[in-house]
Amino acid sequence: MNVFLSYGVIVGILVGIIIAIVLLKMANTDHKVKTEYDERQEAIRGKAYCYSFYTTVIYEVLMIMLSMAEIELPIEDYILHFGGIFAGCLVLCVYSIWHGVYWGLNNDHRRYMIVIAICIVLNMIPVIGIFRGNLFSENGKIGMPMLNVMVLIMLIVVCAELLIKKSMDKKNAEED
Repeated sequence: MNVFLSYGVIVGILVGIIIAIVLLKMANTDHKVKTEYDERQEAIRGKAYCYSFYTTVIYEVLMIMLSMAEIELPIEDYILHFGGIFAGCLVLCVYSIWHGVYWGLNNDHRRYMIVIAICIVLNMIPVIGIFRGNLFSENGKIGMPMLNVMVLIMLIVVCAELLIKKSMDKKNAEED
């Protein structure tokens, strides 16, 4: 990775953090950055974090085993390691959604869905350009563009899970 690309990634991360803080403040009903949870939610979220941690550890152990076996995948190393973060975050989100603790007490669900929709669009822009220009690989390996694809997959899975859970909850409420 060249120096300018590295600086671009660093600046992008910093800008992303600033935007995330602003969006979190706007999306919460009390305009705080931190989401608030009750004791029940905290206990369930603790389990979700535990499963997320073990998912990440298992993933990284598999990556270590591939490395020790000198099996090289046509994917840049940083993408492989991001895969572990991706898997852990996905387990955390899915477990939290299915156990009813994804949303905090001070979250405005509609505003958060707008934020997620914006994130999907922002991640789609480079992906469309990548596929049009056939710029998916770097030096014969899948590189930086894959990060946007992975984030898109995660956001779409989270949205689908939220919609399914909402539909199931609505159906259960109607039956009661």
